[in-house]
Amino acid sequence: MTAELKRMFYKKRNSKDMILMKVAILVGEITGRGGMETVISKMVSNYNARYKGEMKLFLIGGSRDESWLKNINEDDYYILNHSDENKIKRYLKCVFIAPKELRKFNPDVLMAADEKSIMFAKMLSRFINKKIKVVSWIHFSISKIKPQYRKFMKQADAHFAISDGIKKELINLSIADQKNVYLVYNPIEISNQIIKRPEDNVHFVYVGRLIYGGQKRVNDLLTALSKIEGNWRLTVIGDGEDRDRLTTLAESLGINHKISWLGWQKDPWKCIDHATALLLTSQFEGFPMVLLEAMSKGIPCVSSNCPVGPSDIIIQNKNGWLYPMDDLNKLVEILQSIVDNKLDLPDYLEIQQTVERFDVKAFTENIRSVFLQLVKN
Repeated sequence: MTAELKRMFYKKRNSKDMILMKVAILVGEITGRGGMETVISKMVSNYNARYKGEMKLFLIGGSRDESWLKNINEDDYYILNHSDENKIKRYLKCVFIAPKELRKFNPDVLMAADEKSIMFAKMLSRFINKKIKVVSWIHFSISKIKPQYRKFMKQADAHFAISDGIKKELINLSIADQKNVYLVYNPIEISNQIIKRPEDNVHFVYVGRLIYGGQKRVNDLLTALSKIEGNWRLTVIGDGEDRDRLTTLAESLGINHKISWLGWQKDPWKCIDHATALLLTSQFEGFPMVLLEAMSKGIPCVSSNCPVGPSDIIIQNKNGWLYPMDDLNKLVEILQSIVDNKLDLPDYLEIQQTVERFDVKAFTENIRSVFLQLVKN
């Protein structure tokens, strides 16, 4: 073989398209109706469309609603436990069946999507006869994780930070250092659909879990809207244990007649004909996909500047507005300006363009490059 042929042979053999590298995603118990499920389904589907059979989802704790899994090829996920099974059965499956199934898949990387799964991933890696890299992939503020679980996170070989805020938390809390934290924003498929604004009134939209106080602080949203004068309405898409409490609050504030409560919807955007702005009043987030989803359809967003995520997505006056967390007066000021038509709303296409950097195709290429780098080291 000539020197030139050797160079061509090794170049082809070592190209990223020729290397088979398997990634197992481990997830604890989830609801099946959150933003994380949307991200995971997009990630697995798009990754395996590009690199067939290299990624597989392992639902360690099960999903209360399994309908979202229809977006993933059946060969690309494995349900270890179902949420209605008793604790003893679930534990035995984790001890005896999980190692067997993972060994069969033979991963090079274990990617843990929650703090407990990191501990489980390190344990499982000992049962597979090869060196496996463990990567954390947390979807909410690290500050909300109990200290006893943070120590398990330190055992990960690398960390995917889905927002700049999470990256800073990982470093500031001494869980990781700069060299093993990778800023990898969650992906979105850019939509060709535009949801236009109504001409005769202002239509606000909320999409998410119905939590009074707590993470989502939907009570703040209702309280702020009760102070808004003029022609507006609100559509609420989502459900939760606090729904009755929130509808009662809306009644007491005298605004329930302006609100449509649609409950949880598999595809919320099909329920919305027109929208002026999407509202988010959270106390904390990880990387709120609902903001990206709204912007991909040309809808500007108003969000609290909570830790973490909104400040990575919202570009002031170009695709939405941030207000200081806990500052309801500022939120009221922004919403009143929208209702009074004193705030220039960005153009639909300009809003869409601001989220092109989160396109799922670029995301897939980026994370595979990181995986290759980790396995090589």
